[in-house]
Amino acid sequence: MPRKRPGAIRAAHRAAGHAIRQWAHEGGPIDRLSPATTAVVRAVEHSGHLDRGAQDWAFYDPDPFHEHARPGRTAAFLRKYRDFLGQPGRKLRLEASECPSCPGCQYVDAALVRDALEAVTRLLPSPARAEMRRLLTRLDHDFRRRTLPDSSPKARWNGEPLPWWHRRTYQN
Repeated sequence: MPRKRPGAIRAAHRAAGHAIRQWAHEGGPIDRLSPATTAVVRAVEHSGHLDRGAQDWAFYDPDPFHEHARPGRTAAFLRKYRDFLGQPGRKLRLEASECPSCPGCQYVDAALVRDALEAVTRLLPSPARAEMRRLLTRLDHDFRRRTLPDSSPKARWNGEPLPWWHRRTYQN
């Protein structure tokens, strides 16, 4: 069986590393993520996916058509999630979107922003996914602490329960 020369393998690794570094500098770093993870997130946003096996472990896919993974959106989603958590007051209530099917208006709802972050996280390869999960775990802890659970259970059309962030109290 033919084998690649070591020099060819090193050249391929250098070329891949250069492409990732190029992604890292485009648009600046994403808030509280390392440059390497920022580069991978940017690559996922531009390609729509990198690691298809990342979705195999979970039944809930908030973004089956990869609509959330668009260039520049992950930084905006993290900013919106932090803005929601940065509001004054002890307890927060989610605000439902007036027009949930509109691509711009649907992200008024913090639960849909969290869905988008979950969708992007599932598309990331292992090391970047772990770093994003650590960041989301810290934000989710604050989200759970500052919002109240909803007494009425919410489920998808097929009866599967929605993630915990959808089962929080809304204003209306």
